[in-house]
Amino acid sequence: MTEHDETELHRLCDMLKVVHDGLDAGSPLREAVTKAGLGLSLAFMNGQRWKMEELAAGLGRPLDEGQRQELRRLGIDPDGV
Repeated sequence: MTEHDETELHRLCDMLKVVHDGLDAGSPLREAVTKAGLGLSLAFMNGQRWKMEELAAGLGRPLDEGQRQELRRLGIDPDGV
């Protein structure tokens, strides 16, 4: 992990800690934040930051036609609600 990666990981984990500490002990949301932090740390430590960044950048964007076709092939309606 590069120094830049380490700095970014600490920045993100610090934000997750703020969220974590604002949740009730035993809360399922608190557990989810804890596990998200662990997953984030593993991604960075295993040299997968680029993949995590790629996935994050694609959140919320419309599916391209290839992705829509793949969903249809799997029997999933990409326009289903």
